[in-house]
Amino acid sequence: MSDPLTWHAVLADWRIPLPVLAVLIAIAAGYLWCARRVRDWPIRHTAWFLAGLVVIAFAIADGLNGYSRILFAMHMVQHLVLIVVAPLCLVLGSPLRLVHASAGERARPWLRRFGRSGPVRVAVHPLTSLAVYTLVVVGTHLTPFQQSALLHPQLHRLEELMYLAAGVLLLLRVIGNEPGAPRLPALPRLVLLFAAMVVDAIAGVALLMSPREPFPAYAAVPRHWGPGPVADIHWGGAIMWVGGDALMAAIAIIVIAQWVRSPDSSQDLGPWLESARRSAVGAEFDEKVSLDEDDEPLRAYNAMLARLASEEASRRRPR
Repeated sequence: MSDPLTWHAVLADWRIPLPVLAVLIAIAAGYLWCARRVRDWPIRHTAWFLAGLVVIAFAIADGLNGYSRILFAMHMVQHLVLIVVAPLCLVLGSPLRLVHASAGERARPWLRRFGRSGPVRVAVHPLTSLAVYTLVVVGTHLTPFQQSALLHPQLHRLEELMYLAAGVLLLLRVIGNEPGAPRLPALPRLVLLFAAMVVDAIAGVALLMSPREPFPAYAAVPRHWGPGPVADIHWGGAIMWVGGDALMAAIAIIVIAQWVRSPDSSQDLGPWLESARRSAVGAEFDEKVSLDEDDEPLRAYNAMLARLASEEASRRRPR
């Protein structure tokens, strides 16, 4: 892979190790077999899941994967593809729901018990998914792990699997609606996304500000094209920070769109906001009484607003 980086070089080389290709084909065949067993299974779910497998194949093929071992910036592109793009497609394919729907009557009770088991509940907990995402992102970029992955191909394959698993765990709670991992209300999902954006930003800025090449294996690659070693690290940090946050922001738009379309009242922030207003008034009123229509609560609410305005004016008044 000493040839200069071009779009054609990245997109045209789809050579994949045969064991990995066999696994991807087997997963696709299993999904299609299950989809045939379920009446009226949405075609869009099948399209999303198969698209996710294609994205994985692209990320680990010799085109992108080969240049990811030469330029850290290309490694970061591969990282975002595996930790965000591919998991997004896979989760939108609802594979766990398909397995549950296609299972026989004998298997379904076992699947329900397994989905409700302690280890599974811990694994799909939002804090667990965020912790795994943080450990994978920070541990593979701000430690010597990346250097070891460049020197040992099998460790690099494990790194790719870690990215995929961390992304699936995170997005399973953000946009998924699978058995054993029920969808969270919109606000916690957005908070989870924001926390992941903070993790990407911290790691990206740390790399962007690095005064030296932290992974000597990149500097040891003989090439006469592309950015220098330190500039390459800075480019990679910028891709993680800006690119990662942009992808998370796009997913946040999906979450908000799902929230707006959802008929489930538990997704509505109206009751929460009304409770916050009642707490701000500082008085207790019957839950059936509206702050905007009943005279007494309305006077208390207006008095609270006037008090806040008076305090703000006193702070701004020159001494």
